[in-house]
Amino acid sequence: MKYVFPEYKENVVLGDGKLQLNPMSYQVIYEGKEIDLTPREFEVLYLLAQRPNWVIPKKNIYCSVWESNYYDDQIPYKTVEHVVWKIRKKMGHDIIETLINVGYRLKKM
Repeated sequence: MKYVFPEYKENVVLGDGKLQLNPMSYQVIYEGKEIDLTPREFEVLYLLAQRPNWVIPKKNIYCSVWESNYYDDQIPYKTVEHVVWKIRKKMGHDIIETLINVGYRLKKM
């Protein structure tokens, strides 16, 4: 039997420890509390946290997290919007900023 180990990913710590993401255990600590996120929610948050000052378009989020390539008119944008909504519901509405017709970015910490 062949054992396959997951790719190592770096922890992300922002805002002097206010937000901590451990991609190897899918653990999120925000403002001192552990937040229970689904794997997709974690992956979206991790993607945004890796580039905290960047605005990331929905297409890029979808293609990175769901590992799918679609033409612009086929991307299920509502899927990304729903996951962002769920993250906001668990962590607070202001954790992720929406730039209308552009994408999302993690708020400054």
